[in-house]
Amino acid sequence: MRVVLAALSLAMLLLGGTASAQPNALPGRLLFVKDGDLWVYQNGGANQLGAGGTWSQPAWAPDGASLAYVYRGTNFADIFVTDERGEAQRRLTDSQSTILENNDWNLRPSWSPDGKLIAFVSDRASAFPVLWLMNAVDGSAGRALATPGIQQEAVDAIAWSPDGTQLAVTLYNDPGPSQVGLIPLTTNGRELGRVLTNSPGGALDPAWSPDGTWLAYAGHDGVSLELHAVKPDGSGDQRLTQDGFFARSPVWSPDGRHIAYVSSRSGYFEVWAIDVQLDASGTSWIASKPRQLTQDLHVDASSGLSWGP
Repeated sequence: MRVVLAALSLAMLLLGGTASAQPNALPGRLLFVKDGDLWVYQNGGANQLGAGGTWSQPAWAPDGASLAYVYRGTNFADIFVTDERGEAQRRLTDSQSTILENNDWNLRPSWSPDGKLIAFVSDRASAFPVLWLMNAVDGSAGRALATPGIQQEAVDAIAWSPDGTQLAVTLYNDPGPSQVGLIPLTTNGRELGRVLTNSPGGALDPAWSPDGTWLAYAGHDGVSLELHAVKPDGSGDQRLTQDGFFARSPVWSPDGRHIAYVSSRSGYFEVWAIDVQLDASGTSWIASKPRQLTQDLHVDASSGLSWGP
């Protein structure tokens, strides 16, 4: 435990390095990971925020005053929360063990809109990662979530709806590819989860628009991964990018006017962005030409992005 905390203290040092300043700044702050280190894109440039090589899957709290992240050990992963400057850390899960088979993996933290709960995936009581909820303050009251109406083998990326009533998740089903599903958070037992996408090559990485009326996701067309937008009822599915490579981890800006994502179109994964707006009918998206935000950083695509105020 001392080794873990020492590594965390080192990881939270604020560093001054800057890379790839851009003339067109975007609102808010984008969190991403490079080589296990935490970076933030803000005011047109990318800066290293935390070092240590153990960071993964960061997520801003709704108010932007703190963030959750995954600390990856050799054979375990735990979720921590820290303030925006890294001056205090709270450990929410504790899966580190001297017995290899007793270690668990806790991944993909996602904040509730009111900041009181964190949804995540864990294999602590199952053979594969499933949905869990816990209190954001101290990790107490951890409980697995049922997924009525859906038979999934595993859950990966999570996005909490802005109204707090449901989760959009990446579902892995056997024998088919992954798809995006919606899981209700009501307790009346009458609402069922459902699979939202039906992409032949699979779909993953869902992200809600700030007003909750659309979701972005990465869909595989058999050749490449492209960004799509779809309404929560499954209608209006449309492609937003034509990269021809691999576009992953979309995330909306707080004002809903931009989508950032990671793409391999430059030869390795970097952070890109598009401007988006609905047409006059309110049913079709108009997307700008993608612009590259980071240069030569080799961003960790599986850790995703988080866009905060």
